[in-house]
Amino acid sequence: MSRSLMRRSLRLAFLTSLASVFLVQGAAAQTADFSESWAAFQAMKARASKKPVTAASLPDWSGVWTGSPDYLPYYRLSTDGKLTVRTSPRNPTESSKQAAPLSPEYEAKAIQVLKDRVKGIDWDYVSNCIPAGFPRWTVSHYLKEFALSPSVVWMINEEQSEVRRIYTDGRGHTPRDEAYPLYEGDSIGFWDGDTLVVHTVDNKEGTWDRSGAAYSDQVNTIERIRKVSADVIENQMTVYDKVALTKPWNVTFRFTRVKDPADLRVRMYSCNENNNVVQDASGNTHHVLPGESGFKEPEKRAQQAP
Repeated sequence: MSRSLMRRSLRLAFLTSLASVFLVQGAAAQTADFSESWAAFQAMKARASKKPVTAASLPDWSGVWTGSPDYLPYYRLSTDGKLTVRTSPRNPTESSKQAAPLSPEYEAKAIQVLKDRVKGIDWDYVSNCIPAGFPRWTVSHYLKEFALSPSVVWMINEEQSEVRRIYTDGRGHTPRDEAYPLYEGDSIGFWDGDTLVVHTVDNKEGTWDRSGAAYSDQVNTIERIRKVSADVIENQMTVYDKVALTKPWNVTFRFTRVKDPADLRVRMYSCNENNNVVQDASGNTHHVLPGESGFKEPEKRAQQAP
């Protein structure tokens, strides 16, 4: 057996083993039917400009940017216990004023989260120092940077130093027999003039923000991302999720340039260095205080066992 074939065999064996771990933990296999979004993505690609992409032709997305959960529907409970959406000046787009087409199962999940919050039970998985993941990545308040090249785009989020890699070199998605859930999913795309068109699959399940709505690990998306002004990059996203949604959901997000201070930098983020937030037995957020069992001393973090 050649070395290259041996390496591929070992890689496949590892991925198979890893996939079995996900299945044991209850995660669905990555056999999502993303044929609907894939057909739409391919149709967009067929209509796109055929002009060769070069470094000189790429748009200028330099600078530091931030997202906002205000571009999402913010859910509340009505007096009769039903799911409603906040409508206020804080909701800047039409899609942020309308509920996503949640399936009955995921609407019930969102209602339960809000009912628990009324009881004082409130937990967000990012408190465990794990990445927000995609598509939640899009609405994170944390700082962002974008690095563009003709073959790949890096979207860098300060939170947990998350990086999305969007391959624009013509490759396809990871083969289904090698795919497994990823925090940032598996993204490929192409440039249509100054618009980056992205198709993403193979995501982990997660929540959009703290207001209760969630998506399954079958979620897949199409994004059309372009700079609409000197200080705004707009992301028009269509979300497909046959578990969490009753139909595809069109929602618009925006990244806004951060200009103060002028020399602002995105720093490496390591939440685990000093994370004293845990989930208690009731499912609520608990801040471990100095003197309590499990408290991490900031000045001794390098010596402490996990």
